[in-house]
Amino acid sequence: MRILVYPHELAMGGSQINALDLAAAVRELGHDVFIYATEGILLDKVKELQIPYIQAPRSRFAVDPETIRKLNATVRQMDIDIVHAYEWTAIVNTGFGPHLTGKPRAVMTVLSMDIPDFLPRDIPMIVGTQGLAELEARRRGNVHVIEPPINTELNKSKGTEKARRQIAIHSRSLVVSIVGRLTTDLGKLDGVLAAIRVIDRLALAQDVILAIAGDGEGFPEVRKLASNVNQHHGREVVRVLGNVLDPRPVYDAADIVLGMGSSALRGMAFAKPLIVQGRCGFWRTASPETEAAFLKDGWFGTVGAGEVELESALSELLADAPRRKILGDYGRRLVEERFGLDQAAERLISIYRVQLSAPRKPVAHVASVARSGFETAKFRLSMRRQMRSVRMTNSSGGT
Repeated sequence: MRILVYPHELAMGGSQINALDLAAAVRELGHDVFIYATEGILLDKVKELQIPYIQAPRSRFAVDPETIRKLNATVRQMDIDIVHAYEWTAIVNTGFGPHLTGKPRAVMTVLSMDIPDFLPRDIPMIVGTQGLAELEARRRGNVHVIEPPINTELNKSKGTEKARRQIAIHSRSLVVSIVGRLTTDLGKLDGVLAAIRVIDRLALAQDVILAIAGDGEGFPEVRKLASNVNQHHGREVVRVLGNVLDPRPVYDAADIVLGMGSSALRGMAFAKPLIVQGRCGFWRTASPETEAAFLKDGWFGTVGAGEVELESALSELLADAPRRKILGDYGRRLVEERFGLDQAAERLISIYRVQLSAPRKPVAHVASVARSGFETAKFRLSMRRQMRSVRMTNSSGGT
């Protein structure tokens, strides 16, 4: 098969890394794989994986005509069989681009915990949890689950001391690590800021450092709060690393990892105890007791007790080295048994093959595209109204 993988962008993020890792694994199983995306920091990873890359234009709109034109031309010129789009902007551009012709076939992946209703109903959807699949199956057919895959050979501990030297942490401190985008999406930024405040309090009684790797619109706020905390203690308590192309040493340097989604799984792959972050103050330690809920609904949560919950979980683990070792070994074993990259690639190829062999249904196809177009227009109108309302509120507040 000739497969065009279309991540929504090449910025650092779990969905994009999963897309690239799976693309490389599918290529290793004998297929021709190409990447179509706008430039970003993960372009270096694309080059490292030696996957042919086609640069997409910077999108100006949710449905971008220039992006679609180049996508259509790329599909024709390269005789693509499958376009695999990740997240809603890439999916919508694919839906109104090559999917309209019926050749090539399309597959879409949504790893966000919120799935828009306007996505085409006749494109097979891949989600990351069984819980999301069950919810989505109420409004569409052809839903598949591929849990976020982890390359367990590349993501494993090579020694904590070596990793700490790589990120310039030379003390004997206990280290807590976070790797993720500093954005408001899924409450990520709020969680990072909460972690800084908790570490600020814990550092009054023990030698602990918080290492943060990631970038996004919240970076200045994170850096400012970290600087204030460090000044308060007269030493480095919070290390803000920014964008790190290879975050493996950040995971490996840790005694405890905080994270959600695929970042949480990577932390466990390094045999580190994990505290799962969610939105609205959710924090919970990953363990055999909490495993069933996370396997069903993903390494995420929606409502919690906020900083009180995180401080309690961190205090318990920081004080209990044997418990950290037990939970670290548990996490590594779980990732090896359930989240291996090779199994995910084979599952993905089977989805591609079924889609290529499925009979075309022109009537259903037209109906799906029409519905998606109508719902996308409604969504864009709603977003414009919200932005206009925000501008008006800001304007009136400044008078």
